[in-house]
Amino acid sequence: MRKYLLWSGVVANLLLVVGFLLWARSIYWLGLPLPLYSQKVANDIRVNYPSVAFVTPILDFFAGFEHKNFLYRPLDPTKWHGAGAHPDYQPPAATNIVTVGNITELKKALREALPGQQIDVLPGRYEFDRTMEIRQSGAENNPIRLTGRNLHQVEFSMKGEGLLILQPYWQIENISFIGDCDIHDRCQHALHIVGRANNVVIQNNVFRDFNSALKVNGNKGHYPDFGLVNNNTFYNTAPRITKGPATPVDIVAVNDWRVSGNFIFDIQKSAGDEVSYAGFIKGNAHRGVFERNLVMCEANLKGGGHTSLGLSFGGGGTGKQYSRDEVSRESSKGVMRNNIIMHCPNDVGIYLNEAHDTLLENNIVYNTVGVDVRYEDSTAVLRNNIISGRVINRAGGSHQLQQNLIQSRSFFTGRDHLKDLFNSADLGDFSYLEPLELTPEPTHAGDGVLTDYCGKLVQAPYIGAFADPQFCAQKLD
Repeated sequence: MRKYLLWSGVVANLLLVVGFLLWARSIYWLGLPLPLYSQKVANDIRVNYPSVAFVTPILDFFAGFEHKNFLYRPLDPTKWHGAGAHPDYQPPAATNIVTVGNITELKKALREALPGQQIDVLPGRYEFDRTMEIRQSGAENNPIRLTGRNLHQVEFSMKGEGLLILQPYWQIENISFIGDCDIHDRCQHALHIVGRANNVVIQNNVFRDFNSALKVNGNKGHYPDFGLVNNNTFYNTAPRITKGPATPVDIVAVNDWRVSGNFIFDIQKSAGDEVSYAGFIKGNAHRGVFERNLVMCEANLKGGGHTSLGLSFGGGGTGKQYSRDEVSRESSKGVMRNNIIMHCPNDVGIYLNEAHDTLLENNIVYNTVGVDVRYEDSTAVLRNNIISGRVINRAGGSHQLQQNLIQSRSFFTGRDHLKDLFNSADLGDFSYLEPLELTPEPTHAGDGVLTDYCGKLVQAPYIGAFADPQFCAQKLD
């Protein structure tokens, strides 16, 4: 009997060890550090399987091993001089100017705007109590421009959806859009661009506290193509309490949109599925571009346990009725290049969902789970990127790797080993401590046509998001 009990104990312990190793192996192939995996499983059990929540303290124990990588200084957008809206930007001079100084004059000017006109908004706070529909059209060589005199001095305070742009050739510049809603679902969009509103330019603005600050979509068979979102800052001061989408740049069913040089940070969502994106292009969109953007899923808002992803072609998918021509594919020929995506520790920095023929080139993806290529329609080439975590195919997706530096995070702690390459990656300074010993894959990005993350016109291939040995880091004041 004693031998039986002895051998039973040995077998039971062996089974326990083997089970643990198989469990650890499955986590490893998912590419998740053990603390993050434990945290996700514990949260899932508490929400969906409360009857077995008594096991979560064990998972919390493993989650406690986590090594934190985060921005450890407060970030003040009004003093920021890096990517995003520039405080010293001045709109070009115009001849046909209408100057407004209060909300009544502003609404009148918007209703009566003419091609080639510039609506010059004086410093102050302008209260919007309802949606303002933009039904005037600019012209190809004479857009209508709505401009603030100086950044951070013109505030549009909105109690709901702000400007609904229904006609083409508008430019919006140098304005701070502020969501002022106690109930977050009332502040859905600062700008909603729909239908015939093609060739809209959104440049050097600040967007704060909206669920989806910029929303673009079709309407009745018309699609607002050829848009530009350039050098804007998007952020929230608290996690969004909504069951709906929480994505600052929400672009659906349009072609040839470019999202360039923006700063997107603090994008958490604390209701519903608690999943948010910094930005996506989806809904059978073609030739969308994300370039030279800085994304920090967590900056001032840290460690909430919410799932925040970086940039995506496809997002969480699109209902067929909202997709262009009712086609289920999310994206074709999309490009992400020269972006820095960081501090999205609970999920991937780049997510491809039914994104066909995608190019991921010269990005830095730091302190995220990595890159997901998901579903059979997703195909991607990854070239000259620096990525922490892993790149995996899911549910039939496929990708090709061409000279990338991919470094996994520590399995037991989640520490990001990429930080050993840079001067201060957690703080956003990606200056190399030593030159990289990698030869970049030849690419069209080195033909003197495109600019890198730092705004330099590049002449030769390079690894990562910037071409020079020195990074264009700006200190946080």
